[in-house]
Amino acid sequence: MNKRSRWFRDDVKVIKKALVLVSLVIAIMAIGCTEEQQAEKPNILLIITDQHPLSCVGAYGNPVIQTPNLDKLAASGHLLENFYIAAFACSPSRASILTGRYLHHHNVFSNNVLLDPSIPVMGNILKDEGYETGYFGKAHLSGNMYVGRSVYAGTDYMHPPGSPKDAIGDDIKDYWYFERRETAKGWIPEKLSGGLGEDSSQMGFDVWQGGWRQYKDWLIENGRTDFAYYAGNHDVIQSAEEGNHMYSLLGEDLHMATFFTDETTGFIRRNTEANKPWAAVLSYFGPHLPVAPPQPWDTMYRLDQIELPQNLYDYLEGKPTTQKLTNLQYVLGQWDESQYKDYIRRYWGYSSFIDQQIGRVFELLESSGQWGNTIIVFTTDHGDMVGSHGMIYKLGSNAYEELFHVPAIIRIPSLHHTGSRIEGLTSSIDLLPTLLDAAKINIPSGVDGKSLVPMLSGKSREHRDKVFAEIHPMGADKIIMCRQGSIKYVYHWSSEEPDELYDLQHDPGELHNLIHRSEYDSISMAMRRQIIEWARSTNHRYAKAITSKANGE
Repeated sequence: MNKRSRWFRDDVKVIKKALVLVSLVIAIMAIGCTEEQQAEKPNILLIITDQHPLSCVGAYGNPVIQTPNLDKLAASGHLLENFYIAAFACSPSRASILTGRYLHHHNVFSNNVLLDPSIPVMGNILKDEGYETGYFGKAHLSGNMYVGRSVYAGTDYMHPPGSPKDAIGDDIKDYWYFERRETAKGWIPEKLSGGLGEDSSQMGFDVWQGGWRQYKDWLIENGRTDFAYYAGNHDVIQSAEEGNHMYSLLGEDLHMATFFTDETTGFIRRNTEANKPWAAVLSYFGPHLPVAPPQPWDTMYRLDQIELPQNLYDYLEGKPTTQKLTNLQYVLGQWDESQYKDYIRRYWGYSSFIDQQIGRVFELLESSGQWGNTIIVFTTDHGDMVGSHGMIYKLGSNAYEELFHVPAIIRIPSLHHTGSRIEGLTSSIDLLPTLLDAAKINIPSGVDGKSLVPMLSGKSREHRDKVFAEIHPMGADKIIMCRQGSIKYVYHWSSEEPDELYDLQHDPGELHNLIHRSEYDSISMAMRRQIIEWARSTNHRYAKAITSKANGE
């Protein structure tokens, strides 16, 4: 072999060794980058309460109520002044929050309906992105929540223990759900066997702690089999019937809000110690009825601290007759002012109790060094009437501000302008794309919402010029609400009930339905056109029927 050949062979060896070394360096760098990127993933915490009106959060202007932890979140984040749910009631609204879709796109048309597992939802999206996922509390997206009630798994939460009547009925024995069945005249709900209730992991959340079987097991582990017999989900074992002062016999320590908070903080600790990015939903069942907070929260506020709403005395003239028919909710003439005040103070007390529980999570995030790397969103599925229009609870034949205009606070650590109050119109379908955008995750196709990050970061002043919301119950009165500017139109498209038109600037209490005044005909017509165009452009399955009433057909 000549000298030149040896040099060539030696050069090849050197080059090969160099290539191996370079490959090794690249691989090590790639591993390092992956670990670094993994560590930089922000944690995500979505807090959802149930039936929580604006008036029960201090940061929204109530000078008496004490909600220091939500107020702190608002001061370090962004408070949305004009945030609306996209669907009513519990299940439809929660489906819109978790999928970023309108009701007619996720098809959870009422409570006790299954969410289509093929639709991308917060849990499975984030799980696919490498997050540890956990859900703690109410979901109500997999059928009936009260499995086995007639075999001693609980009692009707609308009635105290010992009540001779279980209004829910004795047929609640197994897992079941409602499904839409199309007919020549529209559709009917069909009750089918199946679903998961609140009892099993779903929607891509690996860790699952629900308010029925898991909570009952926890009560039994804590030596309270007697409480486990009755309590679970919304059943807090109230001390009296509504209309009287009441509190939860569970107390603070055994309340389901405490259970869910404990489970959430445990989940956060485990993943913090393992240095894994996590995403959690903490979903409280309160302050939803029965409005029975544990003692001493039920008497935290004195009756003389309570101011009755200015729109309490609404005799509903010129409004849909269905609003007057539910005696359980429209109690004007049945209740005196002291009963309304007691209801409101219990609501405030329940809200303050939940705020304290939220504070426990915030304290952990701060002490563990996670506060600066955790995106936090707080909102609710809908509000409560809290005495407005003479009503309590929630009523499905209206779209009043007390039910649809709800609190929402977002904290994204990477954004500036903290403590900002955002006045633009926003919708619950915007929350999922906002979370994903803030975490630099692609937003799935089919999402109706838009990320709020450009507006929250100050890069954009406009987000929406109008918002839409839908009530699509099993009964005849189906509703689409549209707000544009200060004008709100409530379109009762599937019944003969009168539509509703309100000017929120001059009538924030929605006492005067302007639909009957001829000088507002042009505004009414324009708002109906907006709704029809929305139904058509979003491919609403009943766009033809929605158009028909507007055209007088």
